[in-house]
Amino acid sequence: MKPQHFLELLLLSAIWGASFLFMRITASELNTFALASFRMAIAALTLSPLFFHFWLKRARQPLSINNSMSNKQVIKHIFVVSLTNATIPMYLFAYAAANINAGFASILNATTPLWGALIAGLLFANKLSKASLLGLCIGFIGVVLLSSNKLKGDLDAELMSVYAIVAATGLYGFSANYAKHNLQGVKPLFIASASLFLGAMVTLPLTLLSLPHLYFLSTDAALSLLALGALSTGIAYIFYYRIIEHSGPTKAMMVTYLIPIFGVFLGWLFLQESITPEIIYGGCLILLGVAITTGAFTKRRV
Repeated sequence: MKPQHFLELLLLSAIWGASFLFMRITASELNTFALASFRMAIAALTLSPLFFHFWLKRARQPLSINNSMSNKQVIKHIFVVSLTNATIPMYLFAYAAANINAGFASILNATTPLWGALIAGLLFANKLSKASLLGLCIGFIGVVLLSSNKLKGDLDAELMSVYAIVAATGLYGFSANYAKHNLQGVKPLFIASASLFLGAMVTLPLTLLSLPHLYFLSTDAALSLLALGALSTGIAYIFYYRIIEHSGPTKAMMVTYLIPIFGVFLGWLFLQESITPEIIYGGCLILLGVAITTGAFTKRRV
């Protein structure tokens, strides 16, 4: 990986890691529905030029490059991706942000590849290797260790928030597999921009109903919301697909290991969040499980 591409990878990891900080700050002043709806709307507006660029070209250049699907079929599949990769997870994360620390949430988010591998084996007929099964076990032990203090109590808001993030990452895992099997030949940037645009259309009524809340936002919360939508959700997609284009998907997967580092650090730096032994050991187990599951330790032939 060239130095400039590695810097892009670090920048993307920092941007995505900061999203948990931005959510935590904004969630102190906006309710779940308002936070998620505004995030979706701002992200959709940020990527709307890309969406309309592809959409206006659809008559002379089909959305599916290999012409395996009609434009209508492409939109139908993207709608499923929009629900499972954007709309529902954003509401789940918005709920969790009001109840648990930013660093904690960023580590739980790192379980996405574990769910991706598990769902690929259970629902999409991909055979799980012994290494993948080992990685899954280690990763989920890490989740239990990370959440051990919260699992001891009643079914309160903190524990429900853990379940919300686990559900969101499970949806991410499903969405990645669904897109891989149903959207081959469709440009990733169109999938990203269209899924956010469709999500914004679905949540438009909630966005309009939440508009009065903006008047009461503090400067910190307003700037955090803008950064969350435009930077951490919209522009981050462009960086991600640039890295895939220049360095390949395997290198791009490195963000999985870097996001929790930035998430925990920024939560400690700006919100004075504690870095507990559970966060350190649980986080390390999760990342080890992800590394084993995704084949990071597998020797590749040159």
